[in-house]
Amino acid sequence: MAGYFVLHTKWHTLDRLSEYQQGAQSAISKYQGRGIVYDTRPEVVEGESQLAATVIIEFDDLTAARAWYNSAEYQEVLPIRLESSVGIGRIVGNTR
Repeated sequence: MAGYFVLHTKWHTLDRLSEYQQGAQSAISKYQGRGIVYDTRPEVVEGESQLAATVIIEFDDLTAARAWYNSAEYQEVLPIRLESSVGIGRIVGNTR
């Protein structure tokens, strides 16, 4: 069963965005993740949201998704995103 990291976010400063993206992508690659969605203008069809972007990263399974998120490589750049944006991140999988 695939595991996914789903992020709904809005950056309030882009000063360090490229630094975050480079570090995050390096860690994603190390854990065989694949970016499958990057949408900066998602269509909100229910509720309200000020979060301007949706990102979905697919991993082989939930274990790999968690290993990536908790890895030293990702934890090194995560503070950049947390300081530069607001959002909601989730690790999810298909439980059927």
